[in-house]
Amino acid sequence: MTFPTARRAVRSLIAVATLTAGLAAGTIGAHADDDPRVDEIRQILAQLKPLAKPPVCDQVPEPDRWEHVGTPDEGSDNVIISAHRGANTLAPENTLKSYEYAFAYGVDLVEVDVQQTKDGQFVALHDSTVDRTTNGTGNITDLTYDEVRALDAADYEPWKGGEYDPAQIASLEEILALAKRAGRGVELDIKASVTEEGKVADLVKKYGLIEESIFNTGDPRVFVSAPDARVIYNRSDWEPGFLIYEIGQIAKVFGSTLAEYTPESVAAAHDACAIVLPHAYDAGPDQEVAQFQLARSIGADGVQTNQPALIVAAAGEAVDSKIVRKRGNGHGDDRESGRKDDQVCLVNADNGFGFPGKTVHLAKGDDGKGIDLVTGDGGCADVPAGNLRGAKVSFAGDGAVHASTGRA
Repeated sequence: MTFPTARRAVRSLIAVATLTAGLAAGTIGAHADDDPRVDEIRQILAQLKPLAKPPVCDQVPEPDRWEHVGTPDEGSDNVIISAHRGANTLAPENTLKSYEYAFAYGVDLVEVDVQQTKDGQFVALHDSTVDRTTNGTGNITDLTYDEVRALDAADYEPWKGGEYDPAQIASLEEILALAKRAGRGVELDIKASVTEEGKVADLVKKYGLIEESIFNTGDPRVFVSAPDARVIYNRSDWEPGFLIYEIGQIAKVFGSTLAEYTPESVAAAHDACAIVLPHAYDAGPDQEVAQFQLARSIGADGVQTNQPALIVAAAGEAVDSKIVRKRGNGHGDDRESGRKDDQVCLVNADNGFGFPGKTVHLAKGDDGKGIDLVTGDGGCADVPAGNLRGAKVSFAGDGAVHASTGRA
């Protein structure tokens, strides 16, 4: 939530937001208490405060550290990882597979761009139009839910013609159900098409995920629906420490780019019992681990990332895996009528979500000789025809996923 650009709030909030946005667009002024932007944000905080019921904060504020921190804070012991658009390098963005693969790596949240269709339904889509990532055209607000769901969400490079083509744009309810199954949360980036933020919060409540999730919006209707909701403040670099502390009384998550943060601003947020979750992808995929490490070095509690597997590994939070055997048609109780071949699948041991792109080794006998297979859709690989029934299957492990063994 960036208070100066809070959308579709009550009339007084809109008036305040318009004025403050104009100020923020101008030259950055002094960081003093008399900066007019400070007063405008305080006005918005005053109107949100009666609606919000955050948990009691037991931190003792140390204002001197907001100016000169000395030793930076230590971030959360358990690194908080939000997968930006899911695992969008493993499956097409806006599809259920992308979010599923992110949860396979045990991330705390998947970031979902929430749009509202012409007939009032909520779907995952970053852009305001369907042109870039589907075989359709047009604004999301001009299309019905059924029309959006009929589109091919893999009709763009590098996914077009691949194993995930065709794919379907995920509904918000599907993603929430997936998060519920994973026991994790959703970071909801609520886009301009959404006119009913309260209904979004109602859906998150329906799936029992308010505590686990966070909302990237400044609309007060989220608090009306869920007073204990966590909202994000996307900071700029001008806010003084005392204002960050005051904002943290309402917004319990601080986002935006890593460049906006210093150890001092992180300390101010922590003193308000808020967490700091900057982007770790602004310098590109090759720099995500370095950005994550920099964020942690100044006290950030976690990051939002395009590379959940790399960040899980860098955080030292590898997840357990297991080998699952799936029989094709006519091969026992677990046969699946739509599949001919036997399969072995590498999945998260806790939630059952698969890991694509992993190498598993099939071997018969004690000499270890055999064949390597690379997992695909669902973390599964077809077992070649031949005398491999009962072969030992092993995954050697990597920085993000622990080793495991099983039988074909």
